[in-house]
Amino acid sequence: MAEKWSLQLAFALIALIAAIFYSGKAQFVFNKINQIIHGKRGCSPIFGIGHVTLHYFGLRGRAEGIRLMLEDFEIPYVETNYTKESWPEIKKKGIETGLFTFGQVPAITTTTGLQLVQSKAIMHHIGRSVGVDCDCSDIHTCEMLVQGAEDFRSKLGPVIYDPNFSAKLRDAHIESVVNTWLSHFEKVAPVNATDKGIDGLYFASERLTWVDYVMFDLLETHVEFGRLTFDGQAEIVDVLENFPKLKAFYENFALRPMLAKYLKAERRVPFRL
Repeated sequence: MAEKWSLQLAFALIALIAAIFYSGKAQFVFNKINQIIHGKRGCSPIFGIGHVTLHYFGLRGRAEGIRLMLEDFEIPYVETNYTKESWPEIKKKGIETGLFTFGQVPAITTTTGLQLVQSKAIMHHIGRSVGVDCDCSDIHTCEMLVQGAEDFRSKLGPVIYDPNFSAKLRDAHIESVVNTWLSHFEKVAPVNATDKGIDGLYFASERLTWVDYVMFDLLETHVEFGRLTFDGQAEIVDVLENFPKLKAFYENFALRPMLAKYLKAERRVPFRL
């Protein structure tokens, strides 16, 4: 009798799995099981990453988005900061040991044994560990937003590092590049929903995801860029003035309690060229 019931149960499970598979809901079911196991939302949640060591220079740059997430989720971390003078030798050793996979920073190491480079890959990994990965149905949207943000951000480097960088160059870049790209992002920005409070504005999955940190960091970088004054030779430019949805997102996101505390902290590295 026991063998009969075991056989029937086995056939029932096979039938259930087949029904789920052919219904097109297999991925949804497996994702839900994964969420139950980890107790976190998102397409691919993982366990916590432990304490983090962030390897970068003593400036915001491409590491600031990582810091924003570490601070907001109160993940313990320390920094190993390099200087222009120390970097060549450290870079050489980092390549040899495999810490700097592509000879670049930021990089992180963790007490769980992880070594990872590339700022957006690091932010995504942190997002998976704290339950703010995107929903599987929105992965394509999240990838689009992050890659678009990277394209936009990459256009700032050549301007900032131009040896002839000036107020004129800043204003020209804002007029010809920044405004154009912000207009693109304004079209996909979350709609202002004040009745939902400070957590009502999201770029994907109708909830907080790691993409929101990418977008906030991108916007803040350009807000600070517009505030450069060049010893009084140029006026401050509010780059978000003509983009109400982006401005609402930026201002609301900055109100997140732990994030707001970090944004005002004296220990935070100031924006500088």
